[in-house]
Amino acid sequence: MVADDIPGNTATARYLLGLGVGLRKGALVKKPLTALAIEHAKPRAKRYALPDVGHPGLRVLVYPSGARTFVYRFRRGEKEDAQDVTVVLGPASGPGALTLAQARDAAGDARRQRAIGADPADQKRATRRAEAARIAAEEQEARRREDTVANVLARYYADHADGLKSGQEVRRVLGRELKGWAKRRVDDIRRSDAIRVLDTVKARAPIQSKRLRAYGRHFFQWCITKELVEKNPFDGTAVVKEVPRDRVLTDDELRLVLRAIDRLEWPRRQFVHLLLLSAQRLNEVGDMEWSELDLIGEAPTWTLPGVRAKNGRAHAVPLAPIAVEILSTMDRVKDSPRVFASFSAAHAKTRVDEVMLEIAREDAVARGVDPDAVTIEPWRLHDLRRTAATTMPRLGVDVVTIERVLNHQMRGVMAVYQRHSFAQEKRHALNLWADFLANLSAARESNIVKFKVGA
Repeated sequence: MVADDIPGNTATARYLLGLGVGLRKGALVKKPLTALAIEHAKPRAKRYALPDVGHPGLRVLVYPSGARTFVYRFRRGEKEDAQDVTVVLGPASGPGALTLAQARDAAGDARRQRAIGADPADQKRATRRAEAARIAAEEQEARRREDTVANVLARYYADHADGLKSGQEVRRVLGRELKGWAKRRVDDIRRSDAIRVLDTVKARAPIQSKRLRAYGRHFFQWCITKELVEKNPFDGTAVVKEVPRDRVLTDDELRLVLRAIDRLEWPRRQFVHLLLLSAQRLNEVGDMEWSELDLIGEAPTWTLPGVRAKNGRAHAVPLAPIAVEILSTMDRVKDSPRVFASFSAAHAKTRVDEVMLEIAREDAVARGVDPDAVTIEPWRLHDLRRTAATTMPRLGVDVVTIERVLNHQMRGVMAVYQRHSFAQEKRHALNLWADFLANLSAARESNIVKFKVGA
């Protein structure tokens, strides 16, 4: 019997047929679900289910909101304790909806699990957990791909290092020595990597390797607190014992340095000369700013602010006439507050060594000596500061004044009670030092060096 066989009720018959219900004489026959039946299922005041004949357990739940969901239903447990369990297979309408064929395949999988004694609901929960874990792992991997050493170092500087008095030194050491790690993920760095870079730096500069270890270890400890890494690659690495340097350049070596300075290019020439004349620290001279200089007053002075001084205290450095002349004739780099903008002290030292060796070999040829046998005793730019401090007593400068020139922290009773500025004494000492250097560089027939006793 077809729908048209029901007089006056054709619309109802067509609706029932759409739901998969067949019509016979005097009876309604259930049929398998169809896509059309699912699409036209009307929402009711309460949720209801449409079974799929021929596919045990498969249902379509129709909600009052009109949403439709494929589910698989089964009974768990013995008859006395049997429990109805519903496993959601997926949406039956809207974006991402399963097709009827897909829902039947999913229900078939659930039935097979039941047949071998497994629980489809437990399997579904396990699958969801595994999928959630997979998504979380992928998200974490995506985030960590951005956690390169260079990117994390930038965050470390902003969060911690830039607030330290030694912040610039931390940036300099880590930026230079860990440059080879810049594009590597921070959690990819192993202890073997740390040992390798420490050994490389130790061969070049033992004390630098000690500082690298300290700064690197603190950086990775910070990474642990941010849950970026689990282990600190610098833990357990060897500590280099710091032995104070005692290298002092001889007068002949100083003379060779001064001759080399005259051949250097701008601004290396001015930088090395001012470093030697001022007896101040390498980074302090390298970061000198024009605003810190008074070159036209009665007592020309460079005032080093406390934020850049090693001991955190402002330091007035009297400028000898030759230092004023150097600074007054320097070209300023446009839009830069620094005297030595975009400048590398390391490159300056390399160039000084090259020129010193060049001059020494020229002198050897003039003396009839094999120039290839000439070598330069290794030294560092910081040794110029120690050389100035060691030479000044020969010029009649007392130790207390020298300590003030160097801006060393006073200790004990003197630190509490000594409030004299030593401005005149420091100026006298640095003028004596400048005159001594000028006499060294002057041409002379003998090796006797003359200098002024007063200034």
